[in-house]
Amino acid sequence: MKIGWYSPLDPAASEIARYSEQLLPYLRQFAEVVAVADGADGTAPVMQMAAAGVAALPVYHIGNNPLHLPIYQRSLQEPGLVVLHDLSLVDLARHLSHQLERPELWKDMMCRQYGDEVRALVNRSEKSLADYNEMVANYPLFQPFVAGALGVLVHSRYALDALQRQLAPGTPLLRLNLPAPPPGEGPAPVAVSDPLRFVFCGHVGPNRRLVEFLQAWGSLPSPQRITLDLYGNISSSRQLLQHAGQFGVQQYIRINGYVSDAELERALQSADFAINLRWPTMGEASASQLRYWTAALPTLVSDVGWYAELPADSVCRISVGNEAGDLRALLEDALASRDKYRQVGLQGQARLREAHNPEYYARELLAFAARLSDGRLAYRTLERELVPMVASMCEKETDTCLFRDALETAVATFLPERA
Repeated sequence: MKIGWYSPLDPAASEIARYSEQLLPYLRQFAEVVAVADGADGTAPVMQMAAAGVAALPVYHIGNNPLHLPIYQRSLQEPGLVVLHDLSLVDLARHLSHQLERPELWKDMMCRQYGDEVRALVNRSEKSLADYNEMVANYPLFQPFVAGALGVLVHSRYALDALQRQLAPGTPLLRLNLPAPPPGEGPAPVAVSDPLRFVFCGHVGPNRRLVEFLQAWGSLPSPQRITLDLYGNISSSRQLLQHAGQFGVQQYIRINGYVSDAELERALQSADFAINLRWPTMGEASASQLRYWTAALPTLVSDVGWYAELPADSVCRISVGNEAGDLRALLEDALASRDKYRQVGLQGQARLREAHNPEYYARELLAFAARLSDGRLAYRTLERELVPMVASMCEKETDTCLFRDALETAVATFLPERA
């Protein structure tokens, strides 16, 4: 099996790049990876049929970040397997609109997927955070970015169900658990002590609910019993600290920004809790969550999307409808019953070992790719050779149409069934 791998490549800038970096050694055990590129320079050639008659299958990684635009544009040149890392790609669509200088394009994409009745909501979403949240939560934009794919791989039942509802029947789909290296044995769990140390990693955006966490924290009778360390892209740190000052917790927060992997791992090992709230979810499966589980950290998650699928004993679920109350109750309980939550973190670490094996993921991805590759070869033979041959034998276009149903049936027969 030969594949081309199209993904962001800088692990410091993208969790999907980090996922690729960790997974590629496993893929290379079982397949020939003929290209690894991010598509950004535009020079990666379309992978043509090899001399032996076997073409490398492109594997395109699509997420809700402008880093994925050149990868999406590369996928338009040659269909392949799309690994869909986010279900809602509205931000990617907006970046595409800006790049093409077509400001209404992303709105048209939304309406093509859901009908013109959503246009009013889409227009309002530009000025109202509440309307934006409603749009993302109820109308995730993905269809235009996978329309030409030979097959789609996702990492949650939430995403799989949405694709099954909206893509053409028979579209090959596969769900796998996001992979992560198995955690080491690590140091023995240590008894927690005052203050209770919380940690957050990643990009700070409105859907990460940090302001809501700060508000619940500040409402405690003894907020000094908690500290918070922030790592990653904290571009809105000034505004975040203003909120923290308003709620009386600013002096207990440290903003660390980007640090080395080794430093981050040490910080996670010394923390007591992690924050991984997401509302609205973009339909992602969280690589940050797998990193938290590696350190056996109990983690606050919003009870939506992929996070709602996780075993209840492996995370600390916070409902969207009663977010403030749930956060306050959990913080109070965590301060009173710390050992109970240490067990939640250990359950998460056990799940990481059992359900997120990278070797299994690599084997299953390649088996799926092989089925798609077989179908692609049959499709190319029929579509590129048989159809023109039939057309050349017919004097009128209407005569060619007589063969269309039979040809499409033949193509469908060779395409792989939905996984």
